[in-house]
Amino acid sequence: MGATNSNPSNEYNYPNPISDVQDRSRALGNIRHPSNVYNYPNRISNIQDRSRALGNTPDLSERQVTSSSIAESKQKIQLKSLKELSNDFKRLLDPESSCSTDVTLKCGGVSIRAHKIILSVRSPVFAAMFGNPMKESFKNEVNITDINVSTLRALLFFMYTGKTSNLTASSSEDLLFAADKYQVQDLKTVCCYFLKETVSLQNVWRVLVLGDMHSEDLKSFAVDYICNKCGEFSVLENTQEWKGLRKERSDLAMELLESLVKYRDKKLKR
Repeated sequence: MGATNSNPSNEYNYPNPISDVQDRSRALGNIRHPSNVYNYPNRISNIQDRSRALGNTPDLSERQVTSSSIAESKQKIQLKSLKELSNDFKRLLDPESSCSTDVTLKCGGVSIRAHKIILSVRSPVFAAMFGNPMKESFKNEVNITDINVSTLRALLFFMYTGKTSNLTASSSEDLLFAADKYQVQDLKTVCCYFLKETVSLQNVWRVLVLGDMHSEDLKSFAVDYICNKCGEFSVLENTQEWKGLRKERSDLAMELLESLVKYRDKKLKR
């Protein structure tokens, strides 16, 4: 048999598998083109859209109402807590239920047990008294001679509870003196507010003197009150109040007179 001669032109052409697959894919439309890529929906956007449709997403006004309600509830809880705290400290003043007292306040023949730590926190005067080598610190006893027993009890009641009870014109004056002496600023403010609320032409002169002694703000209030109500010095000069002030507190009388002049000049310029 003769040998078979291989001729390149007669070789069997095997198909290219890669090209064949690509051709078939194109024919079937399975090759993805960027323009044919399936667009998956945005799930977050869809959920938000559905929530809005169902009314599950609160609008801005609803959120504001909710925030306001939370703030009000929080404030009520805080006020209730402060009230309970005040009542707890009030019990510390009761001789029968109080405990751990470590100092005695003596006033008008009466002895009142108290707590150094509370007095020190509430009053810089007591803090200096108990924090330095003074006899009150060693003896654990304080003699109080310049205020009466009822005023001392009212002072302690405020220092322990932050409250006052049954203020009158007389008690507010005494408490203002005690609060100023022991530097209980909040109590000074309470007393001054009470005196402002109850001021009249009959007691404003007393308020003026109290302000000059204990509170610049109360003094300014009384001066303004007199200027607004009286206006002219001729209205004042023959009153017993002015004569008494000029005799007993001449410096304060001159301050008031200067304020009256300034008030009149300011009124004329309008």
